[in-house]
Amino acid sequence: MLTHRFKSKPKNNSFFSSIARPSAAARSSTVARAAPQPADSRRAVLGGLVAGVAGLLSVGSANAIDLFDDRKARERGFDIIYEARDLDLPQATRDGLTQARSSIPAAIARIKESESRIDGKLPGFVEKKYWTLAREELRGQVGTLRFDINAVAESLGKDGKKALLGKKADFLKAADTLDFAIRKKDPVKAAAALEATRSTLDAAIAALG
Repeated sequence: MLTHRFKSKPKNNSFFSSIARPSAAARSSTVARAAPQPADSRRAVLGGLVAGVAGLLSVGSANAIDLFDDRKARERGFDIIYEARDLDLPQATRDGLTQARSSIPAAIARIKESESRIDGKLPGFVEKKYWTLAREELRGQVGTLRFDINAVAESLGKDGKKALLGKKADFLKAADTLDFAIRKKDPVKAAAALEATRSTLDAAIAALG
């Protein structure tokens, strides 16, 4: 049996060994130098910065919030109704009733608005026998008129107040008769009570002063 013995010779073909190493003089003479920036590239960088700032400013202006001065509205009690936890204020003030009574021109305007609704809507509802609509419209306007007529009466003198409250009582009596006729769904009595309601309301408005 033949055996072959091979003697391996040391090889020096390593990748790292094949890389030439620089000499100490070459290493010591290597100096890192920054390449000079041309003027065009500096202008480009500055231009980009300016464009970025302008973009931020435009976004800020697009998202700007408009501020309104509502101090006068708040002084008139605009948001008092939302201050339910302020127990130092009277309940009527927190509900806005005090503010509503304090403006007599606004109260008179609401009285005339209620008159126009009674004159304009109730006759059609009664004639067409829309009893539910007639009842809701009448009760809503009577509630407003009772409140506003009382507010106006408080601003009048003794005689004027007495006369206005008397006219208001006549109106409320006629309106109560109309409400009963509507609940009974009686078109004849409802029509007659409606005329009495309108005439007594006209007398009350004439006594506003």
